[in-house]
Amino acid sequence: MKKLITMMAIVLLPNVAMAETYDEVFEMNRAMYGKGHTFSWEGKEYSTNHPEEIEASVEATKENADALIAKAKAENEAAAKVGFEWKLTKGIIKDAEAASAEGDYSKALTLAAQAKYHARLGVQQQIDAEKNWHLSVPQ
Repeated sequence: MKKLITMMAIVLLPNVAMAETYDEVFEMNRAMYGKGHTFSWEGKEYSTNHPEEIEASVEATKENADALIAKAKAENEAAAKVGFEWKLTKGIIKDAEAASAEGDYSKALTLAAQAKYHARLGVQQQIDAEKNWHLSVPQ
C-alpha cells in the first residue's frame, strides 16, 4: 500500500506542480533563471524580463531617463488613486530625478524602472485585494 501511494505521488506531482497561467509560468521561470531568459508558453517564446527592465534598456540619455521617470510618476499616481501607493516609491522617484539632474542617466533609468515596477505592483495589489477580499473575512 505504501508503494502504491508513493508511486501515485510521483506520477501526479508533476501535474499538480505545473503552472497554468502565463503569470505563473513567468514567475516560475523568473525565479529559476532570473532576467534575460527565454521560455515557451502555449507555443510562443517569452522573456523573463519585466516590462520596466525592457523600458530601462534604452540608450542612457536625459530624454529617455526623464521619459521613464514620467511613466513611473504616472504609474505611482495610479497606485495612489486606488489607495495602494507604496511608501518607498516616491523616494525612488526623487532619487531617479536627482540622478538625471546630475547627468547619471543610467542610474536614473534603473531607479525609474524600479519605481515604476513598485507602482505597477501596487496597482496589481489593489486588483488582487478587490478580487479576493472575501478570503480575509473570518468565518
